Amino acid sequence: MYPERITDFSKRALDWLGSVQITSVKEASQIAKALCLWGRDASAAIEWLQHARSGEHWESGNPVRDSARACAALMECGISCEDTVDWLEEMQSDSGSWNDDVYDTCYALIALGIMGRQNRQGVKWLLNNFSGKWMHPGTIALINSALIHQDAKGTADQIQRNSLWLLSQCTDDNWRYTATSCLVVQSLILDGRSGDVGGSLDWVLERVEVGEWKVSVVALVLITLKMYQDD
Repeated sequence: MYPERITDFSKRALDWLGSVQITSVKEASQIAKALCLWGRDASAAIEWLQHARSGEHWESGNPVRDSARACAALMECGISCEDTVDWLEEMQSDSGSWNDDVYDTCYALIALGIMGRQNRQGVKWLLNNFSGKWMHPGTIALINSALIHQDAKGTADQIQRNSLWLLSQCTDDNWRYTATSCLVVQSLILDGRSGDVGGSLDWVLERVEVGEWKVSVVALVLITLKMYQDD
């Protein structure tokens, strides 16, 4: 992975990302986070998110997941989301999960973790309900990211097992899909394994440079590159 390659791609991609039309909370969250991480003007994406907000959360087909995404992105941009974090905590079920869904639970835990709120119930639910149907690289990467944001020390053994499994699933420096590969690389960087992902970042750049640019994919790549660069 060559620094000049990251610089060249990021400049073109950030210019493009700053001009696209936003169509969803997910896109706005990813755009805002990518632009803020790279020190670019994210005001349009932030304004879109704030306008789309309904009270303390975001209404959508999946309000928990989208509210967690939007909240995490705004906090990365230095904007407080304490009322949304309060709302997320209120939405947690007695089981410790959010909607008995691994993805909703992980996104909620990540947002809470960024805010500095540890949620033992949610972590316990992830650990106690681990299922074979979750054994997909993207899902395991998301679980690891949630555990690291919540309790990296207390869940270190599980995080290590997950990271080693993710590395064992890597074929030719990738995990088949660009977005999945980005999520996996991000989780490995969070786990202090940047030395294992250089080849994967080369693969990701090659894929995105020759393909049709999609907002979510380009934003994910930019976020991943910045995490690698800053690690």
